[in-house]
Amino acid sequence: MMDHNEKLNHLCMQFSSDIHMIFNDVLSIILFGSAVTAEYNPKKSDLNFLVVLGESDIRRLNNVQKFVKDWQKEKISLPLFLTKSYIKSSLDSFPIEFLNMQSAYRLIDGEDVLKDLKISKKDIRLQCERELKGKLLKLRQGYILTGGKNTALKSLISQSIVTFTAIFKALLYLQEKEIPKKKTDVILKACDVFDDIDRDLFTMLLLIHHDQDKKSKHELESILQQYIQSISRLSETVDRM
Repeated sequence: MMDHNEKLNHLCMQFSSDIHMIFNDVLSIILFGSAVTAEYNPKKSDLNFLVVLGESDIRRLNNVQKFVKDWQKEKISLPLFLTKSYIKSSLDSFPIEFLNMQSAYRLIDGEDVLKDLKISKKDIRLQCERELKGKLLKLRQGYILTGGKNTALKSLISQSIVTFTAIFKALLYLQEKEIPKKKTDVILKACDVFDDIDRDLFTMLLLIHHDQDKKSKHELESILQQYIQSISRLSETVDRM
């Protein structure tokens, strides 16, 4: 029986073989995200691939359709198909996404297109502000929609807290701090760097996310209100950067 690493390597090689079977001009295949970190859990984690194609092959994506079901059985998410020109022209539009790919990836085949990407701090700051304000609005709306119900309050906290990981990574990058590999460590380090987000509060949010702490409806409402206030303060700080 294969261990986790052997199974992952096998899946990467099989995926690479499929891609080369589909396309003629494959420039790069890259695995990114949790699968290349210590947080990888083969039973829960999806495999995320970036596939960089030549301009002619990007028009032939219909050929991918028949492979998708088999990939999904192996927890392979729908790959991200890009061209080098798209990457170059999109660094200012999606700086956080490319920064997060660059922070945790493994080259499977071809050219390392992420290695030398130059991502503007100005663009990252702007996207951080936009993302924080957008998520703040969703938190407020989500709070209203919970109807004050315990299960809904817990679900809102659990589902939202991990979505801040990418933004917090970007904020640490802006402050020229080392970015931890684990999501939990990223969130807690951001608390240490930014006074707007309280470490004790976010530790509690993470415990709720991992179902390691039971709270009453009243306690969850109080925690969620503090959570919203923290993100509001942080968004104001990033706005002033």
